[in-house]
Amino acid sequence: MIDLTFASPAWLWGGLLTLPLLALRMWSHCHASSNLRGLVSPKLTGQLINGNGRSQRWVVFLLRILALIALFAAISRPQLGYKEVETRSDSRNLIIAIDTSRSMMADDLAPNRLARARLAATDIVRSLPEDRIGLMAFAGRPFLQAPLTVDHEAVLEAISQLDTEVIPRGGTNLAAAAEMAVETFDESNLEQSILVIFSDGEALEGGEELERVRARASEAGMTIITVGVGTRDGSLIPEQDEKGRTVPGVFLKDREGQIIRSRLETGAIRELAGNEGIYIHLGGKSSLSRVVEEIKKGITTTREDGESRLRPIERFMWPLGAGFILLALSHFVLLLWPKARKTRSPITAGAAAISLIIALITPTALSSDAITQGHELYLQERFDTAIRFYENALSEKVSDGDRSRLQMGLGAATFRHGNYERAAEAYGGALVGSDERTQELAHYNLGNTLFRQGESNLTSQSISNPDSLQSLSSPIDQRETTIRQWECAIEHYESALSINAKNEEAIHNREVVKKKLEELKKQQEEEQQQTDPDQGEESQDQENDDSSPQEQEDQQTNQQQEDQKSRDEDEQNNNQQPEDNSNEQKQQDDPGGDQDENQENQDPRQTDQQNTQETPEQPDAPEEGNLSAQPDQPQNTPPQQTRMNPEDVKQNPKTGYSPSEARQLLEALADETEVKPVLMPSGNENYKNW
Repeated sequence: MIDLTFASPAWLWGGLLTLPLLALRMWSHCHASSNLRGLVSPKLTGQLINGNGRSQRWVVFLLRILALIALFAAISRPQLGYKEVETRSDSRNLIIAIDTSRSMMADDLAPNRLARARLAATDIVRSLPEDRIGLMAFAGRPFLQAPLTVDHEAVLEAISQLDTEVIPRGGTNLAAAAEMAVETFDESNLEQSILVIFSDGEALEGGEELERVRARASEAGMTIITVGVGTRDGSLIPEQDEKGRTVPGVFLKDREGQIIRSRLETGAIRELAGNEGIYIHLGGKSSLSRVVEEIKKGITTTREDGESRLRPIERFMWPLGAGFILLALSHFVLLLWPKARKTRSPITAGAAAISLIIALITPTALSSDAITQGHELYLQERFDTAIRFYENALSEKVSDGDRSRLQMGLGAATFRHGNYERAAEAYGGALVGSDERTQELAHYNLGNTLFRQGESNLTSQSISNPDSLQSLSSPIDQRETTIRQWECAIEHYESALSINAKNEEAIHNREVVKKKLEELKKQQEEEQQQTDPDQGEESQDQENDDSSPQEQEDQQTNQQQEDQKSRDEDEQNNNQQPEDNSNEQKQQDDPGGDQDENQENQDPRQTDQQNTQETPEQPDAPEEGNLSAQPDQPQNTPPQQTRMNPEDVKQNPKTGYSPSEARQLLEALADETEVKPVLMPSGNENYKNW
C-alpha cells in the first residue's frame, strides 16, 4: 500500500490560486476577441490576424500554470516510504553571560549595547542547534537565567527578557560571573566547556580575583571567550523613568553630579580571557562569525548515541524537478515561433532596463523627495500632515544623513504643533548623525524644546485649576521638573557652542534660560522661607520646654522660698491680731453663717501660686480677717503649707530627671504635632551603580 504523506500540507492550498488566474486569462481572451470583431471584418480575420501567436500564448500560459502547481506540491514536502536511522547527537556545552548593568544602555552601538548583545547571543544560539546552552545575567552579582539545556526556544525567550532591572545590584563583577559558570559546569561533571561573556568591561568589583578565577577555570577545562561591547569613545547613559522608558535629554550622573560617559574598557575582560581564552570586539557580522568559529574550534563535540527510529523519505525532488522542466518548456516554446519572439524581445529588454534604473535610483530619490515635501508642508503650517509624512519616511530604509535630516524636520513640526516631548525625542535621534552642523542644530533645538517643555509644565499647573487650593506636593514637583529640564537645556546650548562658538542664538538663549532659572530658584527659596517662621516658633517653644533639669530645679527652689516667706508673714499677722482668730473660731462654730463671706476668702497658698505664675512681683499680704479655715479642722491648727513630696524632687540617677521634671518634659512634648524620622547616613559603597 502506498502511504503518501505531506509534511506541510497547507501549501497544497496554494494550487487553488491557479483557478482565478485561469479565469482571468479566459476573460481576457474573450474580451480581446469581441473587440477584434469590431475592428476587422470576419472575412479578413484569417488574412490579417496571425493565429499562431494566440495559440503560442495559450500553450505558454498552461505550461507555467502546471509549473506553479508542481512548485506548490514540492513546498508541501511529500513523503513516501520510511527508512530506519540511528539518532546521534554531537553537542557542546557553553554558557552565555550578558552584562545587564546600566552602562549597557549607552547608545554608542545602535540602538544600545544591551540590545546588540542580545542580538549577538540570539545568533549564537541559532548557529549551534545541537549544543547545550545556558544563559547567565550579571551586574554587581550573577544569576543563572537558564540552565544548560537543548531547549533553545526557552533560552531565546530568556534572552529577550533581559534588561537592566534583572539584577537589583548595580556594577559589573566579571569574576563572580566566571566563578558561577565554573561551579555550574562542575555540578554537571563536564570536562570541556566554554563561557562567552558580553560586557563593556567597566568592572569596579572583583578585579583582584580575576587571576584566581581564570586559574580555576583552566583547571576545570573551561575556555573563556570575552566579547567587548561598545566603543572607546563611549557615549552618555540615558536616564529612564519608572516604566523603563528613556527620558529625552536627561542622562545619568554620578554622586558628584557629573554626567557619566561610559567607554569600552578592555583591560579587565582581556585579563579574564588570558592567554588560553580569546577576546573579540563586537563590531559586526564578521566578529559574530568569529565567535561561532572559536566556539566550534575551542572544544570538541560530545557524541551521544540514541535509539533507532523510522524516518520518512522526502520526495519533494520529484515535483520540484517537474516544475523546473515545465518552466523551461514554456521558454523553449518561444523558439518554435520566432516572429512572436521577435515582437516581444525589444519590449521585454526595454522594460527590464527601465526597472533596473528605477530600482537603482529609488532609495535616494525617495529620501530627497520626502525631505522636500515635508519642508513644504511645514512652510504651509500643515504640521499634522508634515508629522505623518516624516514618520512614514523614517519607517523606510534611508541613509544616516537623510535620517538625521528627517529627524530634524520631525522635531521642528512637532515643536510647532506643541508636542514638546515628541520633539525632544526627534532632536535626540538627530544627534546620532556624524555631520557637525546637524549636531549643532540638534543641540540648539533640543535646548529650546526642553525650555518650552519646562515652561509648559509651570503654565499647565497654574491654568489647570487656578481657583482651587492645590496640594503642597503638586507645585513643588512641577517646579523641580522644570528646574531639571532647564538645566539640561543649558547643557545642550553649551554643547552647541562647543561645536560652533560663534552661534549667537545659542549664547542669547543660554543667558535667557539662566536668568529664568535663577528667578525660579529664588521664588522657591522665598516660599520655603515663608514656611520657616512657623517651624521656628515650634522649635523655640520646644527649646523652652526642654530646659535643663538644673534650671527647673532652681525655679522650684525659688518658688518654695517665696511660699515660705508668705507663710511667715501670715503667722506674724495672726500673732498681732488675736481677735481675728476668735472671729475665725466663731465662723467655724456657726455652720449656718454667711457662706458668701467665706467664699470670698482665699487660701494663701492659692494666692501665692497665682501670683507666681502670672507676674514676677511679690504677692500682697492678705487682708485682716479674711483668712478662711477648712471645715472640721481644729481651732489652733495653723494654715497648711505647700510642701512638695520628696519623691517628686528626688533625681533618678539612670535618667537624670526627677518625676516632676519628667512630667514637665512630657507635657512639653505633648504639643509636638509632627515627629520626623532620623535618617542615618549610609556607608560608602565600593561598587559603581551604573
